[in-house]
Amino acid sequence: MNNQLMQQSHEFDSFDEEEGASFGEILHTLFLRKRLIITVTLLISILATLVIFQLTPRYKADTQLLIGTNSKVVDIQAVLASDLMGDSAILGEMEVIKSRALAKRVVRSLHLEGVEEFNPAPKEAGALAFLNPKNWISDEFKQALGLSKVAVEKTEEQKNIELLSEMARTFLSKVKVSQIKRSQVVTIEMESESPVLAAKMANELAEQYIVGQLEAKFDATKKATDWLNNQLAKLKEKVEASERAVELYRQEKGITQTKGSVGLSQQQMSEINSQLIIARTKRAEASARVRQVQRLIRSGGDVSSVSDVLNSALVQRLKEQESTLQRKYSEMSVSFGKKHPEMIQIQAELRDIKAKITSEVQKIATSLQNELDIASTRQYSLSSSLKQVREETGGDRAAEVGLRALEREASANRTLFETFLNRFKETASTQGMEEANARVISEAEVPLKASFPKKKLLLIVSVLGGLFFAVVLAFVLEMLNPGLRSPEQVEEHLHMPTLGVIPASDTNVDAHDYVLDKPHSSLTEAVNSLRVSLMLLNPDEQVKSLLVTSAVPSEGKSTLAMLIARISAQAGQKVVLVDTDFRRPTVEEKLKIDAKQPGLTDLLMNHELKLKDVLFEDDKTGMRVLSRGMSSYVNPADLFASQRMQQILNELKSEYDLVILDSPPVMAVTDSRVLSRMVDKTLFVLRWDDTPRKVVKAALHQMAQSGADNVAGIILQQVDLKQYGRGGYGDSGYYYHYGKYGQYYVS
Repeated sequence: MNNQLMQQSHEFDSFDEEEGASFGEILHTLFLRKRLIITVTLLISILATLVIFQLTPRYKADTQLLIGTNSKVVDIQAVLASDLMGDSAILGEMEVIKSRALAKRVVRSLHLEGVEEFNPAPKEAGALAFLNPKNWISDEFKQALGLSKVAVEKTEEQKNIELLSEMARTFLSKVKVSQIKRSQVVTIEMESESPVLAAKMANELAEQYIVGQLEAKFDATKKATDWLNNQLAKLKEKVEASERAVELYRQEKGITQTKGSVGLSQQQMSEINSQLIIARTKRAEASARVRQVQRLIRSGGDVSSVSDVLNSALVQRLKEQESTLQRKYSEMSVSFGKKHPEMIQIQAELRDIKAKITSEVQKIATSLQNELDIASTRQYSLSSSLKQVREETGGDRAAEVGLRALEREASANRTLFETFLNRFKETASTQGMEEANARVISEAEVPLKASFPKKKLLLIVSVLGGLFFAVVLAFVLEMLNPGLRSPEQVEEHLHMPTLGVIPASDTNVDAHDYVLDKPHSSLTEAVNSLRVSLMLLNPDEQVKSLLVTSAVPSEGKSTLAMLIARISAQAGQKVVLVDTDFRRPTVEEKLKIDAKQPGLTDLLMNHELKLKDVLFEDDKTGMRVLSRGMSSYVNPADLFASQRMQQILNELKSEYDLVILDSPPVMAVTDSRVLSRMVDKTLFVLRWDDTPRKVVKAALHQMAQSGADNVAGIILQQVDLKQYGRGGYGDSGYYYHYGKYGQYYVS
C-alpha cells in the first residue's frame, strides 16, 4: 500500500516534466483554431488593403551625372585645381549635391512653395481629426509640456527664411544620391507625389549643380584675377623702387656701369691681368730660346739646329750654297789636287759662306736676346700697371658688394613681376570660358508607375503577415488557455484515465431534471456511459460508495453527483446522495429540500438520531438524500475524521446499493482528502477547457499525499459538443462527429 502511494506521488511529482509539443499537436492546435486564424487573417488583410489603397502614391525619377571630365582651353591649374578623379572627390561632390544651399536654389527655381507636399503650412483638420490624441490637448497645455513651441512674433523676412529652410529640409528628405561602383557616374534620385514634379526636380537639381560649379569657377577666376591685379600693382612699384635704388647707389658711389654689369676698374684689372699672363708666356719662350742658343754656342754645338736659325731664309740659302760648294769641292778633289787654283778658290768661297752663316747666327742670337729683353720689360710694365689698378680699385669693392645686393633684389623683383604678369594675362584670357567638371549623361524621365506603394507586394506581405499573426495568436491563446479538452490531454498531462465526457445542457431546465425528462438525450447517455465505466473498474467487486470532488468550485461536481444518483435510482438501484459540502451546500437547494430538515450534521452531533430520521426521499426517482442539516459545528474535517462518520457510511453502504458523497473542492478545504479514504472510489471532476491543468495537478498531488489512492479517473464536465467535434478531439472517439451521433439522441 505504501509503495503504491509512493509511486502515485512520484507520478504526480513528474507532472511538470512535460515533453515539448509534437508536430501533430501543432497541426491539431492550428486545426482547432482554424476559424480564429481565418478570421484574423481576413480582418488584417482587409484592414491592410484599406490602408494600402488609401496611401498616397509616390513616384521616383533619376538622372545621371558624369563627374570629373572637362576640356581645358588653357592650363591654369595653378589658379583652379580641380582633380575629380578619386573616390573621395566623388563623395565630396555627392555631398555638394545634397547641400542645403543647392536645395534652396531648386526650391526657389521650381517655386515649390506652391506645392502642398513641400509647404509646411498647417493643413485644415480632416473629418477624423478628433481621433488624434494630440487634438484633445489645448495649445497652452502643449506649450507647458514642451510639445509645441511658444509663438514668437517674427518679421515677414524671418518667416520667409524659415519657410525656405523647412522646404529645403523636406526637399533633401526626398533626395537620394548614389555612386555607381568603380565609376565616376552619380545617380540623383528624387521622390514626389507627382511623377512630373519628380522628373523636374531631378533634372533641375542636376542643372543647378552644374550651374553652381560654373559660378564657383567664375567666382574663383574673378577672385584670382583681382588678386593678381593687386599684386602686380604692388610688384611694379617694388621693381621701380629697387631699380631706382641701384642707379642712385651707383651715382652716389661713382661706380661706372660697363657691359656685363661689371665696373670699369674691375674690367681694366681683368684686361691687364690677361695681358700680363700673355707677356709672361712670351718672356718664358724667349728666355728658353736664348738659353738654348747660348748653350750650343758655349758647347760648340751645331747652332743651325735651333728653330729660329732653321726658320731664317738667309741661313737656309747660305746653307744651300755651302752644300753646293762642298759637293763641287768633293767632285773636283778627284781630278785636281788641293793646290789647284780652283780648289783653292772653292775653299775660299766655303770659308766666306761659313763666315756669313756664323755672322747670321750671331745676329739671330742677338735678336733673341732683344726679344727676351722686350718681353721682360713688358712683363714688368704690366705688373706695375696691375699693381696700380689694384691699388685704385681696392676702395671700390665694398661699394660694389652693396651694389650687387641691390641688383639681385631688383632682379628678383623683376622676375616675380614678370611671373605674375604672365599668370594674370593667362587668367584674364580664360575669364568667361569656364567649363563645369560634370555633365548630364541621362536626363530624368516622367515615371509611369508609382514606386510606392507596391500594392501587390504589400498585399501579399499583409496576407502573410496576417496569417503569421493569426497563427501566433492561436498559439498564444493556446498557451494562455491552461484547460484540458480531451481524454488524450488528460492522459498526457495528468497520467490518469478519463471515465466520462459529460456534455453541457443547452436548455434552461436543470440538468438533474433534464435527464429525467429526456432519457435518450446525449447528457443521459453520457451519464450512463460513466456508470458503465464505474462498473467495469472492478467487475469482481461492486462500487458501493463514491466520492465526487473537484479542484476548485464551479466545476459541476454537485450536478454530476445528482445526475449519477438520479439515473442510478431510476435504473432500480437503491441510492443515497450525501451532501458533505457544509460550507456551500448545493444539493438541498437544487432539490428544494427544507433548510430546517435535519441532516448529516445532526446525525453526527446527535448519536440518538437514526438514519431514517434525517433522510429525504426524492419524489421523482425515490432516491434518498442526506442534506447538511441544522446543527452547529466547528470544523467539518474533524467531523468527517470521526468514528461516527465512519459508522454512518458503513450503515449507508449496508442498506443502499450506491452511496454518493458530494464533497467540497480539494484546493479549498481538506474535507475531500479526509472523506476519500472512507469510500471505494473517488471521481475527480474538472470543467472542460477551463480548469487550469496546474491546479488539477496540485489537487491530485495533495490527494495522493493524503493517502487517497482510490481516484478512479477524471470526468470532463460541461463539454461543448459542437466545439468538441470541430476541434477534432477524436482519437478517443467521444463525439467526434456529433452531427452523426446526434441522430441517436433525443434532446
